[in-house]
Amino acid sequence: MSVARSLGSGARISTSGSLARRAERVWQVVAVLSVAALSWWYFTAHRQPSANRYHGLVLGLGWIGTSLALLAAALSIRKRMAYQGVGKMSAWLTGHIYLGIIAAFAIFYHCGLRAGGPQSAWLLAFFSLTIASGLMGWWFARNLPRLLTAIEETPAILEDLLSVRAECLQGMLELASAGSPEFRTLVEQRLMKQTSSWSRMFRFYRRRSTLSEELPAFQKEHASSLAHLRPLEHRAFQRAAEYALRVNKMNAELLLQRVLRGWLTLHVVSTGGMFALAAVHIFTELYY
Repeated sequence: MSVARSLGSGARISTSGSLARRAERVWQVVAVLSVAALSWWYFTAHRQPSANRYHGLVLGLGWIGTSLALLAAALSIRKRMAYQGVGKMSAWLTGHIYLGIIAAFAIFYHCGLRAGGPQSAWLLAFFSLTIASGLMGWWFARNLPRLLTAIEETPAILEDLLSVRAECLQGMLELASAGSPEFRTLVEQRLMKQTSSWSRMFRFYRRRSTLSEELPAFQKEHASSLAHLRPLEHRAFQRAAEYALRVNKMNAELLLQRVLRGWLTLHVVSTGGMFALAAVHIFTELYY
């Protein structure tokens, strides 16, 4: 019975994944056709110059771009309605991405691929920042979770990582305070620097390695320091080295988690600024 349920669950997951891929392909076709149509409209109007035709092009592209941008922003409404089960989050995210791409072409064609006055320049800057942060977030969402999963030994939220890092730093300080002056100097001047080493953090990213995989090589790098210590302090120094590398790894994980959280703030702020400036721009064009 349980085997049948497992097979049924697997079949549902496979079907769901297949539907999601099919839906994304549909969105891709819609995006390509839409961009092609907008491009044809824009370049055709420029090949046959006409004041009325050009005014209609600019106005039409502006309304199309604004409408699509508002539809793309509806993803935030979907998040607030999540408890009602209005569609799948992945489907809304796919729509958000491809509507944003079409909106980007419409708006860039609307402005004629150049900035006008100061107000238009600021609007274009915020729109470009919104597009750039969205694309950045799309790339982060596809790659950083896999990288984080590869280097972490046990999944942990940001608050847990901060707690573990603080405990390891405290452990290093306690070992240093209980050791000889030579031991304290080595910990404070050599190991403490390693806790915030960017090159060592990027080694975790590049190799997609865990703490247990990097620790033997790290301890070997500092083996020469043992010659300056009493034999009774060798084990304590190795322990301090493990603390130092663990803190560095916590920093590597914290950076990834903060990037995953922080890019959305930039995207939301730039989107808000874009819509505020767009409202001023539309009001100015309609009434002045």
